[in-house]
Amino acid sequence: MDRSAAGRIQQDGDDAVEARILDAAAHVIAEEGFGRMKLGGVCARSGYAKSVIYQHFGDKDGLGQRLVEHAVEEFTDAYSEAVAARTGSATATPMDMLRALLDIIFELIETMPTLNHAFLALWGDASAESSAMRAALTEADRRFRFAIAQTVASGVADGSMTGVRDVDGYASAMLAQLRGISMQALIDPDGIDLRAVRAELERGVDRLSAGFRGTLQAEGD
Repeated sequence: MDRSAAGRIQQDGDDAVEARILDAAAHVIAEEGFGRMKLGGVCARSGYAKSVIYQHFGDKDGLGQRLVEHAVEEFTDAYSEAVAARTGSATATPMDMLRALLDIIFELIETMPTLNHAFLALWGDASAESSAMRAALTEADRRFRFAIAQTVASGVADGSMTGVRDVDGYASAMLAQLRGISMQALIDPDGIDLRAVRAELERGVDRLSAGFRGTLQAEGD
C-alpha cells in the first residue's frame, strides 16, 4: 500500500472505508455478477488495495456477505421512512405497514439503485448449491418473511385483517411475488407494466382489510 492510500484510510476512518468498498462492490456485482467479480475490480473502483479489503472483510465471500447485510440495513431504514411517510405522527397499523412495504418495494424497482440491483444479483447467485451467498441470503429472506408474518398476525389479532389462514404462508407468497416482480423488472423492464402489477397487489392487500370485507357484505345485503 502506498503512502497516499495509507493516508486516505487514516483520514477516512473505518466506517467510510467500509462504505466506499461496499459501494464499489455493489457496482461491480450489478455489472458483472458475484461469480465474475474480481477483487481487483473492487480495488480499482474504490481506490483501496486488496490488503484493505482483506482487513475489513476477510475475502471475497466475506465482502459479499457483508454487502447482503448492508443491503438489508439500508432497506430497513428506507422501509421505516416509507411507514412514516404514510402515517406521519400517528401509530402505524398493520395495514399501513403492508401498504408501506409496497411503497418502498416499487420505489426500489422503479429507481433500481445500484445496491438493490446488486442484492438481486446476489440472490440469483444463491440459487447455486455451492454459492457462498446462500446462507446470508437465506437468513435475510427468513427475517423478511418473519416481519411480514408478524405484521399480518398483528392485524388478525386486532381484527383489522381477515381472510388469512396461515400468516407464514401469506408471508412466503408475498415475498415470492415481490422478489419475482423485482427480477422481472430488472431483466425485462419493457415487458412488465409496473403500474398494473402494483394495482393488483394493492387490491390484494385491500382485501385483507376487515373494513373492505364489511363493505362487500353490506353491498351484498
